Amino acid sequence: MDSVDVALARVWPAVLRADRVILRPVTHEDASLVREALTDARVRAFLGGPASEGRVAARQREYPQTPGVWAVVPATGTEGIGLVTITSDNRCPGRAEIAYQMLPSAWGQGFGREAVGTAISWWTAAAPAGGPLVAITQERNTASRRLLESLGLVLVDTLFEYGQPQCLYTPADTEETVLRWSRLLDERREEAERRRGAQERATAAGSTLPQDLSALAFEDLARRCPARHGAHGRICAHVKDHVPDLHLGRAADGAWIAWSGSDEE
Repeated sequence: MDSVDVALARVWPAVLRADRVILRPVTHEDASLVREALTDARVRAFLGGPASEGRVAARQREYPQTPGVWAVVPATGTEGIGLVTITSDNRCPGRAEIAYQMLPSAWGQGFGREAVGTAISWWTAAAPAGGPLVAITQERNTASRRLLESLGLVLVDTLFEYGQPQCLYTPADTEETVLRWSRLLDERREEAERRRGAQERATAAGSTLPQDLSALAFEDLARRCPARHGAHGRICAHVKDHVPDLHLGRAADGAWIAWSGSDEE
């Protein structure tokens, strides 16, 4: 499975067209739209309040360079009425998050539902190697929750974030959704197994080694085995003419491991 960023980069830029809205990549000309979406108290009521000037300026710089960030424009107009984003979810590597902010002038007309639904359908079709998609909204944001549920997303988890309970939604259990979640879980399981194996192989001496070997004293460095190690660096294969009481190598996850003796893991 690709990372979310890689999957997005492969299909970006993308212009999405629905019956009444168009989603086009944000440009520097959308600076005023970005500012309004991030500072309007009504838009930000369930998003932690209006963003700071520093955050607004950063988003105005970053959004035009970021795959997965769209301005929502009415099909019959030119002025942006909201933002929709699909980006990597920093809570869970390998998982994508869709987010949306519609200006009050567009509320109650179904534009947000159409824009978000179009982006979700695009992700499913255009990025089959990408991760599963989630949407997170504050528990009290009943309008946002209704929007997601009307699109067929289901509540699968709750979390506490930014001082408020949040709801995590994902598309219902279609074959595609199940496959994406299965692939993500397989990757996380493999990573956990690699780390567990490294921990089991590590000796007490190895677990205390610094990542930067320059921090070791000269006498410790002098004891580092100069020979080539066995498969994956797990066992020192050279016993003759060296001191075998401390062998240093790296585990599959890059951590330093030490072995005491000539053939112990």
